[in-house]
Amino acid sequence: MQLGISTAAFYGRMETDEAAEYISGLPIDCAEAFLQTRSEYEPAFAQTMRERFGSLRCTSVHPMGLHFETSMTSASARQRADAFDMFRRVLDAGQALGAHTYVYHGLCSARLSPLPWNLQRNLDALGPMCEEAAQRGMVIGWENVFWCQLTTPERVLEAVAAFEPVRFTLDIKQAMHAGCDPLALVQAMGTRIANVHVCDWRDARHLCLPGEGCFDFPALMRALRGAGYDGPVILEPYLSLISGEDALLRSIAYLRRVLHETV
Repeated sequence: MQLGISTAAFYGRMETDEAAEYISGLPIDCAEAFLQTRSEYEPAFAQTMRERFGSLRCTSVHPMGLHFETSMTSASARQRADAFDMFRRVLDAGQALGAHTYVYHGLCSARLSPLPWNLQRNLDALGPMCEEAAQRGMVIGWENVFWCQLTTPERVLEAVAAFEPVRFTLDIKQAMHAGCDPLALVQAMGTRIANVHVCDWRDARHLCLPGEGCFDFPALMRALRGAGYDGPVILEPYLSLISGEDALLRSIAYLRRVLHETV
């Protein structure tokens, strides 16, 4: 597995290209590009990002999906067309970056009034998305997100049974927020995991950098290896969790040690 970090970790402190340049100097193997606004959904900006990353490989691209992803299943044909146009722009940027995975949230739900699970409605968008991604040498990594549709191992298994091409981004903090065991999600996603997001927590209300909390990372790495996963493990903390560069470097060193010790 390769250890990486998302530019989203510096959202609010640095612009996306500035974050790319900063993390290019960190002791990591790869990166995820969090493209946060429409002007960044372009191959020209992706080329700038690629230059800022230097020799660091960009393995995944993650847009600000709330801009358009829910509209991809809209009842309005025009709204769907505009949303898919935005999606294709992100794919083109991802291809220019050399990324393999597009991180997809899908339909979002208000926390207190969640949308009922509608697998077919999700697949109506996901099918064409996967075709578009494949044309660019990419896959869609449908992410488990507690405020969206894909939340539980049971829903993952339904998606797997209904749609063979489905691939996933596993996010362990999102699993915790949804009240799910991240290892149960690993088992459900199995060989279809394309990308992994990691963070840590002291309890359900207090997230922290890996190594500062209580999550069992050795167990996660063993489960991932058992599922045949050998791809990126992307550190994706919120900016407020990074007290300084020393803390970030300690967390990276901790994850590196866990990866080496669980081979």
